[in-house]
This record gives sequence, C-alpha cells and structure tokens, in this order.
Amino acid sequence: MGFRGLLNHKKGNYNPVLSFVVTCLFIIPFDGLTESSWNPALIRFYPAALILIVSTLLVVSGITIFYIVKRISSLKIQLQAIKESGSKTHKLPVDGEPQSGKTETELIYGFNGDAQLSYKSLVDTMCDGVSVFDNDGRIIFANNAFYSLTGTDKQTLETSGLSAYLHPDDSGYFEKIKNGLKGEGTYKDEIRLKHTDGHYLNISTQAVMVNDTDGQPRGILAVSSDITPLVKHHEELLQSKIQIQESNKLKASFLANISHEIRTPLNSVVGFANLLLSDDLPKEVKEEYVEHINYNSEKLLQIIGDIIDLSRLESAQIEITYEEASISEIVNEVIEDTRVSIKRNEKPIILTVRNLFNDTGDLIFTDRLWLKRVLNHLMDNAVKFTLEGSVELSYSRDEDNIIFKIKDTGIGINKENLARIFEEFRQEITGHHRPFEGLGVGLTLAKEVLERMGGKIFVESEKGIGSEFSFTIPYRPAGRRKIKSDTKSSGPHYDWSNRKCLLVDDNKDVLIYLKRILIDTGINVIMARSGKEAIEMVSSNPELDFVLLDMQMPEMNGIEVTREIRKIRKTLPIIAQTAFIFEDDKDIILEAGCDACLIKPIRKDHLITVLSGFIKD
Repeated sequence: MGFRGLLNHKKGNYNPVLSFVVTCLFIIPFDGLTESSWNPALIRFYPAALILIVSTLLVVSGITIFYIVKRISSLKIQLQAIKESGSKTHKLPVDGEPQSGKTETELIYGFNGDAQLSYKSLVDTMCDGVSVFDNDGRIIFANNAFYSLTGTDKQTLETSGLSAYLHPDDSGYFEKIKNGLKGEGTYKDEIRLKHTDGHYLNISTQAVMVNDTDGQPRGILAVSSDITPLVKHHEELLQSKIQIQESNKLKASFLANISHEIRTPLNSVVGFANLLLSDDLPKEVKEEYVEHINYNSEKLLQIIGDIIDLSRLESAQIEITYEEASISEIVNEVIEDTRVSIKRNEKPIILTVRNLFNDTGDLIFTDRLWLKRVLNHLMDNAVKFTLEGSVELSYSRDEDNIIFKIKDTGIGINKENLARIFEEFRQEITGHHRPFEGLGVGLTLAKEVLERMGGKIFVESEKGIGSEFSFTIPYRPAGRRKIKSDTKSSGPHYDWSNRKCLLVDDNKDVLIYLKRILIDTGINVIMARSGKEAIEMVSSNPELDFVLLDMQMPEMNGIEVTREIRKIRKTLPIIAQTAFIFEDDKDIILEAGCDACLIKPIRKDHLITVLSGFIKD
C-alpha cells in the first residue's frame, strides 16, 4: 500500500495540511522506493517543492500563534472580571446610602433571589440564636431561636432593646464586647437574659465585628446558646462537692471524737481494774475504785448505745412502745442520776424540780424508757455546760400536751448555731481544743424520738446567760394512783437452792460472770460451752428448771439449739442472751421458741427479775 495508502487510511483522523507536507517531502520524491529503482525525472522539481512547503508551514504557524494569543487575551479578561466580582464586600447599610429595592435579609447576607432565601432558611432553623446589632446596641436582625431565648418577638425586642432583658450584673455587656473585639477580634462571655415569664436564662455568647468596605466597624454579629441546664448541673455538682467535703470533715471529726469518748472511760475501767489487783488496798479504796469502774462502764455503754440507737432510728428499726408509766417516778429517777453527776464533777450547781402538773394522778401511756433517756440527755447537757449556778427541771400540762422544761445558767449557745445543734455529730466547738466532751448525738436522738412520740423540742439560749430546752409529748392519761414515796427498800432475798439452771455460752468470762450472780441465789448451776453439749445436758438432766442460752455460738447457733431443745422438752423455759438489739432479731429469737430475751451486757438485777418470773414457789 505504501506511504500514500497509509495516509489515505481513515482520512478524517488527519490534518489535510500535514498530509500535504508529508506527501511533498517524502512520498513524491521517494515514491519509487516501492519500485525497483529511482525516478530521475522528478529530481529537478524537488527544490521548488521544498520552497513551497516551507512557505506553507510559515503561514500555518502564524495563523496558529495568532489564534493562541487571542485566546489568552480572552481568558485574562474573564479572570479579571471574576476577581473584580469576588472582591466585593457584603456590608451593613451605611447611613445615607440608597437602599431602594433591597430587603433587610438581602442587606445582611448580600445575596439575591434563591440564594437569599436559602441562607435565611438556614439561619432561621438553627438551634442557636443569631443576631446582628449596630454600634449602639440596637438589633438589626435576629433569627427565630434568638427571639425564643427571651420568649418575645421581633417588634417587642426592637422596641425595648436587648438591654431591658439583661440581668443587672450584665448591664455593661455591649461595652465589654466592644473592648474585647478591639483586641482579639472575637469575644466570648456568659450573660443572663430575663425570660418573659420572669426567670433568668444563662446564655453563652460569641461575637465578631462586622466591618464595611473601608474596614470600619458597622455592627456586631453574635451567636447565643442557652446553657441554663449546664449551669444548673454545674451548680449541683459544686454543691455536691461542698456537701461531700463537709461530710468528710464531719466524719473525720466524729471519728476523732468517738475515739476520745470511748477510750477515756475505757482507760478508767482498765486502769482501776488493774489497781484492784493490789493486795494491800484498804476496803474504802477498793470501794472507790469499784465505783469509778462502774461509773465509767455505764458511761461507755451509754456512748455505744447512743451510736447504735441513732443508726436504728435512721433505718426505722426503733418502735415507740406505749405502756403505763408515772411521770413523777421517771422524773425522780432522772433527778437522782443528775445529783450523782453533779457530785462526781464537783460543781457548785443548785438542782431544783418544779411539779406544775396540778394533778394527783400522773399515770400516762408513753414509752417510759425513751422518755427517761430524753430527760437524761437534756439534764446531762445542762450539767455539762453549767460551770456554776443552777439547773431546773419543771413539767406541766397544757391541754392535750405535757410540757417539760430544762433551764440552766450555763455558757449558752450562739444564735447562729441554734439551728444546727440538733444535727448529728454537730457541736458548737469542734477539734482538739473543745472544752467539753460528747459525741454530738444526744440532741439528735432526743429530737427524732420525740417526733416519733408525737412531740416537739425547742431551744432558747443566749451566750453567757444560759439555755432553756423544752419539749412536749401527748397527754394520754392512764388513771390515778398515789405517788410512791421515795423510801428505798433493801430489795428481796431469793432462795433458789432447790432449782437447777443450765448456762450455755462459748465465752468463758460470760459463764463465770453469770454463775457468780446465780450462786448468790443458791441455785444449782451447770455449764455448757457449745450447742451440742447443751442439747446432751438437756437430754440427761430432766430436772432442769430453765436454760440461759447464748444466741451466737460456733457450729450451732442459739436458734438451732432452741429448736432441738423444743423437740426434747416443749415447756422448758429458755431465756436467750444476745448482743443483737434490733427488733427483728428479737422477734426471730422469740419465734424460734425462746420465752424471754436478755440484751447484753446483762445486769444482775435484770437477770434475777427475769428468772423470778419463771420460778413458781
């Protein structure tokens, strides 16, 4: 086919000029290459063809260069137009500028037509408030979210101005914005805006300056967010932190107090008990040591009891039990305890009692134990905080209530501390420098118990003058009787030499203590150190009159032992002894088959009284 055929193939894909040039330069002179030899006749035409070809190339090149230069010029003109169009600045309206034909939104966004509507819709649907103000703080534009922050509308806000809704402490908001924008270019702050319903919202704002084409400030663009829930949550966390810190501080103080309050009487108990080991002590000295041991033991039990009772009150484990009781008898017992306390502390205090009840019958239905404990707590405080002077206890009836008053001439209480003295573990003076002992639970217990009994407690005090605590309980009459005389009897004498008792306890010291008490009554005592041993002794001793059984023992506890004994002897009196003092524990013990329950530590008179109820002469 040769070169000519090659060029003629698919002519539409080749430039005609290029085809002509190639043909003249190569194909015509060398056309004979397809043959066996050169064609000499064509050689004389070669110089002329070469000149023609070069001329044609020059013309074509010139036309091409002209076209390219023209195209580049056109592109430059278009690029300049684009630059000029992009350099235009959207600005706020300048005073005196003609604004005909432009809407408010168009002036803000700088767009027309569909673009204007799209951007306005975008801003109006934002959750955050967007607003534009002039330099004087007048609102130019705001989206729907901004108006909802104050619960108002555009017309109302434009009329009153944003300043009318600012919190008084944030009145200088716009001045702060201007000063902040001068330095950083942006300004962040938190302000409070008043809602139309009266409450304030916490608003987080971020503002930037809006300038005109000359770079002069024409207004302020601000984005606002409602952070009221976040601020409230932060305040709650901060308050919780303060409460936790206060609680930790109070706990540390309580632990220090309880360590002191327990170790102090315990030191006396252990110390005087060791002194009793001396062989050359006179009788009166021994009696003095024993008296110290007894007093501090009672004090230690009171401290432990107060802590346990406070826990029981908080967990609703204490029930008020109503029984027939004489007010005068309770008061006489409390006064006797108070006289002992005054004597031990060697204080020059005059103790007086005033009975204003005006009724020969003083029997009422009440919780005798708790009423006495409340009176003891208040009288102990009166003696503790009175260095010298007087303490007076009075009681009277006022319609449906009985009123008790305890008045002293002690150090008094500051007015600001009166509200918190009934809080648990609270004391007016805390730390190692406090001049008075105590855990700070007595008044808390008194208040809680009295409220459960249907009464109330009050306090009046003046620093340096004294205090008066008063409380009421409902008056529930239980009849009349003559008030017992204060004459003391020597107590009954028991002869139980024909009786036999089984003591069951895994603690050797408890067995020795209980046996020592029962020996004075003449009773025959046998002992067991475990539940299994106790069951064997009940089986082998049918003459047993009663069993004194510990509830907490290894291998087999008191509940299980009671059930096994009931299988052997259904009517044998079983008296439980336990250190568990909750009402549920006592119910479980009695339901298991025990006839009575003694709470440790067991006192001699209490044990004898309970046993006497099961012995029929």
